[in-house]
Amino acid sequence: MASYRYVANDIRTSLNKAFDDADIRLIQILYWIQVVANRIRVSQNEITESGLFVSTFTSVTVSTDTKGRHYFDLPAQIMDLPNEKGVVYITYNYETGCCCAGANFAQTYFQPTHVSKLRTLYMDEYTKPTTSNPYFYRIGDKFDGVDVNRIYLVGTECINVTDVEIAIRCTLDPSSVCDLDAQIPLPDERIEELMKAVLDLGRFVMMMPEERVNQGSDESSPESPPPPQVPEPIQIQEPENRQ
Repeated sequence: MASYRYVANDIRTSLNKAFDDADIRLIQILYWIQVVANRIRVSQNEITESGLFVSTFTSVTVSTDTKGRHYFDLPAQIMDLPNEKGVVYITYNYETGCCCAGANFAQTYFQPTHVSKLRTLYMDEYTKPTTSNPYFYRIGDKFDGVDVNRIYLVGTECINVTDVEIAIRCTLDPSSVCDLDAQIPLPDERIEELMKAVLDLGRFVMMMPEERVNQGSDESSPESPPPPQVPEPIQIQEPENRQ
């Protein structure tokens, strides 16, 4: 794997050669790297469906809101995949209400759903959320002005669930690179793709405004023929009067 320092400096050198009068900051390039890397990680997950980008968190504390609903905030950024496939699993111990206490056979897994489908689930005895057949749904919203990714648990309202274990497919935080010498978490064969995409993004951003903004002064069309050239009038000099 390549380090952030190596890739970012290589990209910065290439962009400075193309735009020698531009002030390209390293922090900007690192942001582009993280954004492009997240896109590649989603693509890699679709191709392999492996556990390469899966992280497991144990003893994630479960809280209760004012309406008695159990919830917890996701401990890391998550891939936004169809049918909540960014969440690999959520589990708790049915006997103890704690993910780390009790026998393994008592572990209960939450099934993914959507808040709009809950009413339908409760109408069927076989799909109704219970302590042994719980569900979860995800909501991304603002709470007290802060962006959160929150998981709500359904079916456990009548018991005390203190914590859960969760495994998620993680994404990278574009606004935070703590260690320049850390390795970019991508397969080696996709680093070249990352660098090319970041260079293309940088070239687009650094284009001169007049090259990408229509100023409205040019009324010509790329397909229209050039205007005809009108010859300048010939100046005829009058002969001088001779005495």
